[in-house]
Amino acid sequence: MKVIIIGGGIGGLCTALAMRTQGIDAVIYERAPEPGDVGAGLMLWPNAMKVLSALGAGAAVIAAGARLIHSRLCTANGKTLYEGRLDELETRVGTPVVAIHRAALHRILAEALETGMLRFAMPCVNVVQHADSVTVQFANGASDSADLLVGADGIRSAVRRQMFPHIQLRYSGYTAWRGVVETTDEAALGVTTEIWGMGARFGIVRVDRSRVYWFATYNQPAGEISSPEERKAKLLSIFRTWCAPVPHLLEATPAAAILHNDIYDIRSFAPWSREQVTLLGDAAHPTTPNMGQGACMAIESAYVLARALAQEPGLPSALHRYEAERRARTRWVTNTSWSIGRGAQIDHPALCLLRNWLVRSLPASMFQSLLWRAAGYDVTAS
Repeated sequence: MKVIIIGGGIGGLCTALAMRTQGIDAVIYERAPEPGDVGAGLMLWPNAMKVLSALGAGAAVIAAGARLIHSRLCTANGKTLYEGRLDELETRVGTPVVAIHRAALHRILAEALETGMLRFAMPCVNVVQHADSVTVQFANGASDSADLLVGADGIRSAVRRQMFPHIQLRYSGYTAWRGVVETTDEAALGVTTEIWGMGARFGIVRVDRSRVYWFATYNQPAGEISSPEERKAKLLSIFRTWCAPVPHLLEATPAAAILHNDIYDIRSFAPWSREQVTLLGDAAHPTTPNMGQGACMAIESAYVLARALAQEPGLPSALHRYEAERRARTRWVTNTSWSIGRGAQIDHPALCLLRNWLVRSLPASMFQSLLWRAAGYDVTAS
């Protein structure tokens, strides 16, 4: 069997590695002209680390990132709402929580591929299905055919747009900025902090010994266009009075290095597959980032898809099994993350006070149960 993967992000790279472990030929076509230091930071929870270890990349990821042992949630003035021990999760499941720069993870996964498996500057412009194969046509006039096409090309997937044109993005109501700062002073190694205000949030985590990743969210309509300098000025205006080290991290981040994107997801839909084409990762089940599970879901799906292709007698049954094993899980993550975002982004003063009181009052076991359901899941044991 030959598999074509459209999209060389985390989901596409992990899909290729998972295919290789199952003895399936795979090639990735990526629209970007060349590799680059894309993105900012991300969290890899044990559910994803289990898969990365099974694919042979776990040790390299741990070495390149930062193992997390503690989490803290607080208010904009620094008052603690909740604290949790992530090392207890590691003890329970045997795999750590790791924060890492997205570019470092990309590099590790890409270097694990064999020569020729990842091809750049190849935007997909058309998909043609045949009786027992599928052909992909690219912007440069080239084409390639395979037994299966996997669209792992992100939330604005070209493959999904052709196969399922009725699927619409859902705007969350808030936008996000992200940055990475070279510093050794502003965040303790092994600690992740999230700060909730009124209609705004700020998160901080060290992704290695020399760099801190931060993100900020704010309620506003989608589609704002601004210069890098305007972005930074707006962030400083919103977060200037927040607790340390928020203002300093923003000041220390070059304006041109601040990334901005509106936050969308897609309501769970079915099917993800049509004949010799299927979707994976953000193309199939994008989620808001409130659980830190977006990349983790793509990593899980990559493993499940490759296993189904290897174990099922034919492509239709393999794709049916893939979707059956993934849909409920990804739907729960998408819906739970959406609900968390709604609560975290409350912008009414009285409701914020009530929210904060509720978070402080809830038993730790409720947070631990949610965390275990999300991060204690192990697709490699199925």
